[in-house]
Amino acid sequence: MLTCIVPRPAVAVDTIPFTQVNGGLIEVQGSVDGAAPVPMLVNLGAGVDVLSTELGRRFVVVKGKYVSLRLTGERVDLPIGNVLTLAVGPVHLEAPNVGIWNGLDGTGIGGLISATAFRNIATTFDFHNHQIVIEDAQTFPDRIRPAIRLPVILQDDLGIALGIFARFDFGGSKTGLCEIDTGSQGITIDRTFAASLGLNPSGGSSVRVASISLDGARETAVDQQVSVGNLIYDCDVGNSFWEGRTFTLDLPNLRIYVTTSP
Repeated sequence: MLTCIVPRPAVAVDTIPFTQVNGGLIEVQGSVDGAAPVPMLVNLGAGVDVLSTELGRRFVVVKGKYVSLRLTGERVDLPIGNVLTLAVGPVHLEAPNVGIWNGLDGTGIGGLISATAFRNIATTFDFHNHQIVIEDAQTFPDRIRPAIRLPVILQDDLGIALGIFARFDFGGSKTGLCEIDTGSQGITIDRTFAASLGLNPSGGSSVRVASISLDGARETAVDQQVSVGNLIYDCDVGNSFWEGRTFTLDLPNLRIYVTTSP
């Protein structure tokens, strides 16, 4: 059963160290077509892998255009094509489509690694030890044995872009379908959804929520200040929710496994 989620026969797990920058974003060293590594962000909410204009012009063989919406509904037109290889540390990632996005220009970040890179492999995001682990057939069962098992929903757009969603509990029998977005520092709730929860930012853009948890896993509950804005989804859950925790994505089987303690 596990062969479908293992990238290749392995005698050891591939581990990718990361640092958290700009309030909690996941920064790794990524390489395109064997060139020198550059800083990239692992952004599960990006939809599609993208490179900065500088890198994209050098490495992406453009074959068309992809149009997507950002979280706030802003339209983004991406030239899209192929690269020979996209690697993070020792791991060569699946990258069938790579876009060029000028939103990265001048930031010092060379690219965004999206959920598409982890579509067919079991991957652990360990926020306690600051590492991403590509699991193999030996380590995967041990990893998930003590974890909480929950379903995820994938938004697959034409086989090009991929989003990962789970249902979150906001208390009072109110739940929302939220994107799991490692490209965000905190938690953002759509303004209309916030009103349905009885939340009123009182003229501001943030409000405190006493309990936010993965639906069906009360042990994951946190008390957090959240932002309120106009989103295209109910909510967007960033890295502050995962602080000190570990989650493993098993996207072929539509599962996320969460460990609440180191």
